[in-house]
Amino acid sequence: MSGRATQGVHLTGVQETLFIPLYAKALDARRHRPILGDRKADELVRAMPFDIERLTHSGVGPVLVVRARHLDEWVRRFLAVHPSALVLNLGCGLDSRVLRIGPAPGVLWVDLDFPEVIEVRRRFFEERDGYRMLGSSLSAPGWLEGFSPDRPVLVIGDGVFEYLDAGELQTLFRRVTGHFVRGEFVFDIMSSSALARGNASLAHRTGARLRFAVDDLATLDTLDPRLHRVEVVSLLRSPYHPWGLRLLYGLASLSHGLRRVIRLVRADFGTPGSQAQRSGRAGGSP
Repeated sequence: MSGRATQGVHLTGVQETLFIPLYAKALDARRHRPILGDRKADELVRAMPFDIERLTHSGVGPVLVVRARHLDEWVRRFLAVHPSALVLNLGCGLDSRVLRIGPAPGVLWVDLDFPEVIEVRRRFFEERDGYRMLGSSLSAPGWLEGFSPDRPVLVIGDGVFEYLDAGELQTLFRRVTGHFVRGEFVFDIMSSSALARGNASLAHRTGARLRFAVDDLATLDTLDPRLHRVEVVSLLRSPYHPWGLRLLYGLASLSHGLRRVIRLVRADFGTPGSQAQRSGRAGGSP
């Protein structure tokens, strides 16, 4: 990778937080038995002209990697059923999910983030047939224009939605479900206690602030009545953790509160029977 590509990488606040999961994936790629095996992340970290390690928080890395792995599997499942889908990877940062997934030619994959982030991203990733990068704030109106509403859409929010407030997330959900006929969201949520700990850590690292927490899953239902929760997984119970952490987190997840610290949500809209199923499969919480 050329030195020119890494020159002038200046991001601050919430934009700078993209380096936290990037570094976690790089460390995972260096393991003998990686969870994700994202060699592109390791390549990017080694090329960065500054110390990314200062942004990290001990113990968080494996959780971020497992989160990405679990969401990757959900993405693969969706694309296996919808080979001509539109994928909107929101708050993509420098994540190389599009390379990890390797979508089929019929898929249109769009990585979206702040214009400043996309400017940096273009130094390391190239657009091609079926792959685009879009610079925009999630709250900016109009960025959905130009996407066919009839195409099945998959919206990915990997470590993104907690940086929005409830009103901003509600607007985002309703814009998407109002524009497209059918699709899915896959994203993570944090409890209020996890949010507080995260903000304490971020305060002296980036100055970014987490804003949206979910303790009761019914909170999500109030944001958009068209969204139906299909699957909710406690990240502490993910099978992708190494066996030692799996045991540790498994014991921790016996606590109702700890089990809800970080969860992954898969929700759909516009699919046959989703409204009828709302009070069924959407119920309960891990």
